[in-house]
Amino acid sequence: MKKFQRKYFASWTDLDPNWHVANHAYIKYAADTRVSFFSELKLDRDKFNDLNIGPVLFYEHMHYFKEIMMGTEFSVNVEIDGYSDDGRFFTLFQNFYDIEGNHLAHLDLAFGIIDTKLRKLVSMPKDSFEIFRLGPKSKSFKIITKEDLRKHGKFPENKS
Repeated sequence: MKKFQRKYFASWTDLDPNWHVANHAYIKYAADTRVSFFSELKLDRDKFNDLNIGPVLFYEHMHYFKEIMMGTEFSVNVEIDGYSDDGRFFTLFQNFYDIEGNHLAHLDLAFGIIDTKLRKLVSMPKDSFEIFRLGPKSKSFKIITKEDLRKHGKFPENKS
């Protein structure tokens, strides 16, 4: 599978008080691109519903390099940075580029697949995982473990 990407135009409703695209809009465009990417893997809304599964985010880290202004045409792509052998844990990179190829932003995220009835993590369906594994990989791609998802040192701290 070649690198997956979608094109967009920044609109007035995407802007923040500084007149450039707001954080929430970057997240919205990245999510829209991921949903389209999942559809390419035969993991669309209907399949999620039929199997009682869905993606669940563990973290999203956005890095901004250059502003996106209203009316700017840009693209968002998806690269697979890692997955666990059992198809339960995944990391993706999403990059934002203007039409000249200037790198505007980078999103690093991790997710899993959850059984929506049991509320527990499960493996991606085998046929979808086989397609996913053929997807576009990042330069830093690796097979990951559950421990890799704690690389930032963040753990729950319950109140006593």
